[in-house]
Amino acid sequence: MTTFTIEIPDKVEKTLADLVKQLGGKVIATDTEKKLTRAAKKKQILDDLEESVRQVKLHQEGKIKLKSIDQLLNEL
Repeated sequence: MTTFTIEIPDKVEKTLADLVKQLGGKVIATDTEKKLTRAAKKKQILDDLEESVRQVKLHQEGKIKLKSIDQLLNEL
């Protein structure tokens, strides 16, 4: 199977993707999908950061005990 890259206007993206699929081809990725993936990664990073800050606050309040650096390194 041959792979090639094309640039098309946004308004025909879905139509062309449907046509390629009907012809037995496969659409690997679109810029729209890449943007969504980047947004999902950004959201995951922000969610992880918020969770980390929450854990630090709980540790400072004495409600949880965090692992030491030695414990973390031993897990590797």
